[in-house]
Amino acid sequence: MYWKKHVQVWFRFTRKERLGIYLLSSLIMLIWLLPSVFSSANDPLIPLQITVVEIDSLEKILIQREQLTPYRISDTGRRSKIVASKYYPVSSPVIVSRAVLDINTADSDDLEQLPGIGEKLSARIIKYRDKLGGYIDVQQLKEVYGMTDSNYLKCKGQLKVSANFRPLKIQVNRADYASLRKHPYIHHLFAKSLAAYIKAHERMLESEVLFEIGSLSREEILKVLPYLDFSY
Repeated sequence: MYWKKHVQVWFRFTRKERLGIYLLSSLIMLIWLLPSVFSSANDPLIPLQITVVEIDSLEKILIQREQLTPYRISDTGRRSKIVASKYYPVSSPVIVSRAVLDINTADSDDLEQLPGIGEKLSARIIKYRDKLGGYIDVQQLKEVYGMTDSNYLKCKGQLKVSANFRPLKIQVNRADYASLRKHPYIHHLFAKSLAAYIKAHERMLESEVLFEIGSLSREEILKVLPYLDFSY
């Protein structure tokens, strides 16, 4: 039949091909038997057979050691283990409490120690403080360029504004347009309207007059009011 002839053609090998098949088969068998010949009688995995109960016990021991190991807290806030020796015996854990900084008196070195505040951001905080005339609320840090919400949340609990702090104020009745514009809360229209009113009325006697100027919003006035002095 035709298919038998076809099969004979495909499975007919020469003497050299048969010899190659025999050698290849012998090599495969040898590789398969080598691990069993050189392995020891003992099962190497037996020592690693740990029950679930033993694993739980090990976890409890590790947790207890972690809790009992004292740490030293550096000035940068990093935590390092205290290693016991005959020269430096391990004592009770060292706990360093960081004092709350006054945001209006802290220098750049103090600010850099706070979490989330580096060299550039500390310089910007001080620069913005000088422009404002001092911070009257810690939340004003959100207005500093580069201060993200996450960085603010990290450091706000370690900063405060002293209860007796009084910001540097602008003498409204003696200020001109240029001096008014230096303050971050006073934009062009605000300074122009204020300067025009003082020029027309010679002076501004009280803060309530600001609310009568139509070009200024109530929010803008309340924001800048703590930094204005209406004495003449």
